[in-house]
Amino acid sequence: KKMAITRTYIGRCQYDFDIDGGAAVVITPANNFNLPIGAMIIGAWTDIKTTLASDGSATIAIAAAGTVIKAATAFDNASYVGIDAHLARTSAALTTAAGPVTFTVATAALTAGKVDIYVEYILAD
Repeated sequence: KKMAITRTYIGRCQYDFDIDGGAAVVITPANNFNLPIGAMIIGAWTDIKTTLASDGSATIAIAAAGTVIKAATAFDNASYVGIDAHLARTSAALTTAAGPVTFTVATAALTAGKVDIYVEYILAD
């Protein structure tokens, strides 16, 4: 079997409080994409467009096709300011099902925020 050059893909999802709400639930943002089954996630990062806010101690976890790319972390943690990497290329994860990016809010609701979530992946054989 010949080896082929593999193409890198980048998917973009946007969590927007004004569109998606901020309840303490698993949120599937409306502006999203689906990772295919067998996608090898080789990188993920967020770009905070509007600062996240909460009346309490909200935490946020991010997953792509059910694969965790950012464990639950306080909404006001330094990793949710500006642009931040959440999955390094040394920590690749293989999706076992197709699916969108999810943004899980827990502990308390969010009251504001807009976040672009980028997921870099290749398609595994």
